[in-house]
Amino acid sequence: MKKLNIAIIGGGIGGLTAALGLARSGFRPTVYEQAPALGEVGAGLSVTPNAVKGLVFLGLGKALDQAASEPLQQIVRHHQTNQIMVRIDRNPCRDQYGAPYLQIHRADMHRILVDAFTALVPDGIRLNAHIAAMTADPSGVALTLADQSTAKADLVIGADGLRSSVRQWCFGGDAARYTGHVAYRGLIPRADLKDLIMDEGSCAWAGPGRVFLRYPLRHGALINCVMLGRSEHWAEETWSAKADVGELQSTLKGWPEEVQRLINAIPSERCFKWGLFDRPPLAAIVSDRLALIGDAAHPMLPFFAQGAASAIEDAVVLARCMEASDDLADALQRYQRARLERVTFMQIQSSAGGERLQMDDTERLKKEPLKNEDTLGIFHYDPANVPI
Repeated sequence: MKKLNIAIIGGGIGGLTAALGLARSGFRPTVYEQAPALGEVGAGLSVTPNAVKGLVFLGLGKALDQAASEPLQQIVRHHQTNQIMVRIDRNPCRDQYGAPYLQIHRADMHRILVDAFTALVPDGIRLNAHIAAMTADPSGVALTLADQSTAKADLVIGADGLRSSVRQWCFGGDAARYTGHVAYRGLIPRADLKDLIMDEGSCAWAGPGRVFLRYPLRHGALINCVMLGRSEHWAEETWSAKADVGELQSTLKGWPEEVQRLINAIPSERCFKWGLFDRPPLAAIVSDRLALIGDAAHPMLPFFAQGAASAIEDAVVLARCMEASDDLADALQRYQRARLERVTFMQIQSSAGGERLQMDDTERLKKEPLKNEDTLGIFHYDPANVPI
């Protein structure tokens, strides 16, 4: 098993976590990343306790402590009155779930994973490596790259995101579908907001069809802002396009002063938007020589912050299954049994979470029982110890 040639398609959070987990178990996977360079991309990322337990298992606890922020409370306010509708105390998080709730710049998380993996497999990442075709036969999987070079793999792990080519080649099915939601994000240097007093931790404002969220990154040096809202159409070609700050100002006109101050402070070059897409749950996430992880297997809307977290769970569990099995078929079936029910549940609940936050009657957030990651038990999961 340890001599298997493993190809991981996609060098994002899920793919790199899988690579690190497999490398720590004695395998030498190769990550195929189509980008020409590994650089700073994205903005804020929530690493919830379920995911933190997996990353600590992979030896990244110290690096997380140094790079991540720990919000000790999460607040949801009313979009008009600014009244607190929900307050979640995160101080007991470590005792309650066995790990903290963290927030980190996606680029910092990516760098931590790259450094840890390449320390074990120095030549393990191939850049400019777009997979143009994939053909399976009894001897393995033949990969053809866009530059016409070829490679052979005994196992292909599809970590190539929402519009996964690996998923399409192996399972077919419908294309990604627009969900009717658009997201905006912006990063603000905290120094540009020095006279703005903000609640500690993270804070969201909820209103009909809209949610605006802000939280600190890099130990408060940056403020990450996100707006999620309903929109009938999305026509952009890219998943993340430059946005006009004026669009946010217009969309959230009349929202509380802090929201206005934050929007006005977003540098124009750091404002982006993207449409939110999903795909229906799969009945299987493995085949003879294939395993899907992360968004390739189960793309999730961001309302429960479980997209990256579930990809990390997948990666840790898959690596454990590979280490514990004597043959590939057994490893893949173990992985599917351990993951399919959970990720399908999280896919469905992540979508429902958006509807609850953006309901027309915002007052119901305060009146009705809270239904979130805590009450649904999502944070108790431990990918390092779940039965396989």
